Amino acid sequence: MKARRFPWSFLVRSLSLAGAISLSAFPSGARANGRFPATNAIVVAPRDPSFLVLRATYGVLFSRDAGKTWDWVCEQSLGYSGIEDPPIALTERPVVVGAMFGGLAVSDDQGCSFALRKGPLDKRVMNDVTVARGRPREVLALSSSYAGRGDAGGDAGGNLYTSTLFVSKDEGLTFASTGATLDPTVLLETVEATESDPSRVYLSGAREGASGIEGVLLMSVDGGATFTERRVPLVAGERAVFIGAVDPKDPDRLYVRLSGGPDLARGRLLVSDDGGKAFREVWASDGPLTGLALSPDGARVYAGSVKDGLVVADRGTLAFEARAKVQVQCLATAGDRVFACSNERSGFVAGASSDDGRTFAPLLRLAGLRGQLACGASSTTAVECTKNWPRLRDELGIGADGGATSPAPPSPAAPPPPGDSGGCDTVGRREVAGTAGAGVLALAVALGARWARRRARQAP
Repeated sequence: MKARRFPWSFLVRSLSLAGAISLSAFPSGARANGRFPATNAIVVAPRDPSFLVLRATYGVLFSRDAGKTWDWVCEQSLGYSGIEDPPIALTERPVVVGAMFGGLAVSDDQGCSFALRKGPLDKRVMNDVTVARGRPREVLALSSSYAGRGDAGGDAGGNLYTSTLFVSKDEGLTFASTGATLDPTVLLETVEATESDPSRVYLSGAREGASGIEGVLLMSVDGGATFTERRVPLVAGERAVFIGAVDPKDPDRLYVRLSGGPDLARGRLLVSDDGGKAFREVWASDGPLTGLALSPDGARVYAGSVKDGLVVADRGTLAFEARAKVQVQCLATAGDRVFACSNERSGFVAGASSDDGRTFAPLLRLAGLRGQLACGASSTTAVECTKNWPRLRDELGIGADGGATSPAPPSPAAPPPPGDSGGCDTVGRREVAGTAGAGVLALAVALGARWARRRARQAP
């Protein structure tokens, strides 16, 4: 599954544009950048499966040897901080691309230096970024942010958003808008390219309708120049629609993950076989659905949550069976390997399975970081991160010479204990700065009441 944000971004993105948001840390007793230390996304380079990126609540971790060793890059090197978890994509070389509230960050030296793309992306609130497996030089980046309130006419006084889809054909060196006119009543969250059809693009999001929140899927058959809207059925409490994956061989088969507010007891996985015209529920998790991935050929579907562990199904039957009882905080695949983010209760913060998810071998434990990524003195990583590494090293319990990923037994078979995973199913505390005007504060109250989530995101 791609690295995603959760829909409390309705509040954060909207107010950040008005200068009214201050992303604060957890209480001072918390560790690792004020947040509970956790991992919540794994990305594998499309042409080099030994190059892995692991997103954590305390920065971004890089491995260039298939997970044997891991090095740390601080958030500030990319250009973000606080409780943000930016979506990350890797291109052919690989170039690292991160979609942040403050713009699109790109590194062409494998994580040493990052630069925000200017031009049409300058100061854009970037919601998502993706690279199609079959076209690893092509990057799609989605921007969607609050633009004000509608009038009493057709928009019925609802929230309006400015959304743009950008495309790069040169691994993130340059970007241009696809030219699509996107519905301003929809806040868009995710973008997905299709491997088998270069002209097919999907977007997902939600709008505030007269009867409540409406799930929205947009489909393009011309590379993102125009889109057709489909409705995604939501049940009470669901607030957001995330495209989890598109079948690599069938552009009409897509997997959609739904999430909601703190009172929602489960997450749902929907599947469409006709490009979003109709959906059916194929699995429901006990609590937030925090992991979703397809095998490279699309024949196997992997899903999971902190409470359920990992479940697996064939593409044809979609009859899910329980596998390893690890606390799933993210999933990804490459070749015959299934990768998972988890926590020390499962014996690893990053692990890999070579037996279809029955057992996982640790790739990284919390104290297993080798150190800060070795880069030139003028790189953003050296400049921004060096001063922070000693503190993080102490907080994670890493020795002065760095950590090591030692062997451990396979993942436990016992059901995982309940509790806060500290991963991407929890949202950190945030505070609204007192500099906002009355209109922005009113928006904060309205959006906060409707879109506030569980403390659920360190775990889409």
